[in-house]
Amino acid sequence: MVEVGVSDIAIYVPPFYLSHEELAKARGVPKEKYIIGLGNQKMAVIPNWEDAVTMAANAAMQVLEKTGTDPEEIQQLVVSTESGVDHSKAVASFVQGLLKIGTRCRVYEVKHACYGGTAGLVDSIDRISRNGKTTRKGLVIMTDIAKYGFGNAGESTQGAGAVALLVEKNPRLCSVDTSLNGVFSKDVFDFWRPTGHRVPIVDGKFSIECYLMALEGAVSEFRSNLGLEQGKLLDYMDYIIYHMPFTNMARKAHRRLIEIEREGKDLETQEEIYNQTFSDKVAPGLMGVREVGNIYTGSVYMGLISLLENEREKTEGKRIGIFSYGSGCGAEFLLYNMQTKISDIIDSLHFKEQLDKRKEITFEQYTQFYSKSSEEVFYYPDEASSFKNRYTKFVFTGFKDHKRQYI
Repeated sequence: MVEVGVSDIAIYVPPFYLSHEELAKARGVPKEKYIIGLGNQKMAVIPNWEDAVTMAANAAMQVLEKTGTDPEEIQQLVVSTESGVDHSKAVASFVQGLLKIGTRCRVYEVKHACYGGTAGLVDSIDRISRNGKTTRKGLVIMTDIAKYGFGNAGESTQGAGAVALLVEKNPRLCSVDTSLNGVFSKDVFDFWRPTGHRVPIVDGKFSIECYLMALEGAVSEFRSNLGLEQGKLLDYMDYIIYHMPFTNMARKAHRRLIEIEREGKDLETQEEIYNQTFSDKVAPGLMGVREVGNIYTGSVYMGLISLLENEREKTEGKRIGIFSYGSGCGAEFLLYNMQTKISDIIDSLHFKEQLDKRKEITFEQYTQFYSKSSEEVFYYPDEASSFKNRYTKFVFTGFKDHKRQYI
């Protein structure tokens, strides 16, 4: 059977960040509340000349350029987002135009909170698997701005960014057998944004309960599909990446997985297993969430990129467990079988480089970016062009005749 999966991956993050130390100072709370309590250090702040469309296109352009992929080769373009810019026109359609992708392409947008990106990825893998044409390629993008009420409890978990994945047969990075995937879904109100609301409503404690419930359900089905006995999953996986709205959510998730997999062991033994396996299998994927914050649909895949840049060739030929969760709720546990000879792909990620090039902003500057709506944005082309750089190829300039404008 021909393998299908991901041949390359790229990430785009905005050029600004606010440190959690600065946020804590402005909010009059100890910095440890964020840095230790959440495990985060910085949060990406998106400027007014960027949005979900520009971030998606900027991430995707990296993939097309470094793989030499002709836009005409893309026959499925899926964008997952909770940060849509139009009630009817899909973000994917804007991206199609910016990237000059041809008309013989299925283009659509997916929404299911933070799980939507995985839904789009699985659908793309399945479509390419069914099609006999080996040249068919899919481009799956997750793009989001995690924005909460100014000064509310969720503010410190904000972030922004986009991840793009190239899907095809005989993948260069990793293969995915979707028949093994463990899924879980349930109708719950743990996180939602009613029509007309600019920011979501969150039941934080309940959302964590739903996340852990979904993890248990998805893992159970995954083990069953794989024919793996309970207690064998930790040994089977070389690495595990969890959906991370904040860094310490990975700790909560992994602790629950230990409880599931080592049921019956005394607490001291469980703690020893947790400490060892977390350090070896989970911690290498935490860089992104610590530095960027929550990027909703792309969060778990930002973890994958973090793992690749930190572990590099150690990941070759390894098994990576991916747990994707979205409020509402839907979840899926997947197995990524990593290929060998992937050093050139890792070298082209440049995630750490993007992080290092960012500029720290003050709380006052953050407030200005936060408060301005897209309807208030207007930049002349020459002015907007000055915002472009190696990674920022597309910017938002405002509206004309109620149509969003990009250059």
